[in-house]
Amino acid sequence: MKVSLRKRFFAWMLKTGDAYSHKLYGSFKRKLFHGVDGRIVEIGPGTGVNFQYLPTGITWIGIEPNEAFFDGLAEQAKEKQINAQVFKSDASRIPLDDNSADIVLSTLVLCSVSDPVKVLSEIKRILKPGGKFIFLEHVAAQKHTNLRRAQNLFNPLNRIAADGCNCNRETWNYFQVGGFSELKISPMRMKGVFRLHSPHIMGYAIK
Repeated sequence: MKVSLRKRFFAWMLKTGDAYSHKLYGSFKRKLFHGVDGRIVEIGPGTGVNFQYLPTGITWIGIEPNEAFFDGLAEQAKEKQINAQVFKSDASRIPLDDNSADIVLSTLVLCSVSDPVKVLSEIKRILKPGGKFIFLEHVAAQKHTNLRRAQNLFNPLNRIAADGCNCNRETWNYFQVGGFSELKISPMRMKGVFRLHSPHIMGYAIK
């Protein structure tokens, strides 16, 4: 499997930040992922940084477009005793049947997808009735603030430097029109990250 230098560099860059990611987000993920069970689908799992917060013995499916992550995901899943499978795909075309997932996870991914509406539609499609979509995402600051103006100015460079990541995306709006039966969104300001990426939301949506 031939992997481009760009993809390998991005995978290496993320891997070097895993320890700091655990320090920043670990407590939030333990709370968000508490009690997850069944067939779990994760979009954009990257280095597998979320395996640490998932129970052993689960069935886990990763939807990941970057093949440079595949070997590392397989190794970590084996160490965690997780029954894992990875599909090379982006989240706008999830190769799974309707109503086939108990849980879908997304952490720091929706900032980078090209079509958030399509991605959320796919997530809802594969979730079983009553299934849960759990998310933790960095988002745009409030409109008409200096931070939002800085995000808007910096975003073109941010997309180049961070593999398509948008630092000014109003992700919460896509959730609110996604047609979920229940939605909980908690806004927060994350400390210890690049200031333009500090506004976050976390929560869940129920199909």
